[in-house]
Amino acid sequence: MSKELRDSLRKLTTPNGNAYSKVCTVDSVDLVNLTCYCIPINEDADITEVRLMANIDNGFLLIPEVDSIVVVSFLSDSSAYVSLVSKVSEIQLNGTNYGGLVRITELVSKLNNLENAFNQHITLYNLHTHAGVTSGTSTTSPVVVADTQTLTPTTEIDLENETVLHGNGN
Repeated sequence: MSKELRDSLRKLTTPNGNAYSKVCTVDSVDLVNLTCYCIPINEDADITEVRLMANIDNGFLLIPEVDSIVVVSFLSDSSAYVSLVSKVSEIQLNGTNYGGLVRITELVSKLNNLENAFNQHITLYNLHTHAGVTSGTSTTSPVVVADTQTLTPTTEIDLENETVLHGNGN
C-alpha cells in the first residue's frame, strides 16, 4: 500500500481533533429518531440528523422548539449534537412512563379546597342535633364527635422539592 493511500485512509478514519460548533435555527424535530434538522445562521449548509441526546435511550432529553436557536456541536465531520437550546418544548427525564412534574401551586390549591371542604363538613357535623337525642343535661346541645380531626391547610413548603425547578413554558 502506498504512503499516499495510507495517509488518505488515516485522515478519513481519524476522529476530528478540531471540534467546533455552529449557531443554528431548528427547522424540524424528529421525535422517533431523536434528531433535528438545523439551519446555520451563518448560511452554511443545513445540518441533518443532529442528535438530541448522547444515546437513544431513557436519559436526559431536551426537545428544542421549532424556529428556536440552538448550538450544534460536532463530534466529527459527520456527527453532531445539540449542545445548547434557547427554547425548550419538552424535557424528558428517563423516558415518559410516569407523566409530568407536579405544578405545585395548582396542587396546593386543590388540596386546600379539599381540606377546607372536609373541615366545613366536620363543623356542620358537630353543630348538627337530632330532636329527642340527649347529650349531657340538655336535649338540644350538639354532640361533638370530631372537633380534633380538622385538617391543617397544606403549604408549598410541605410538598416542594427545590432540587428540580420548572416554569410554565413562558
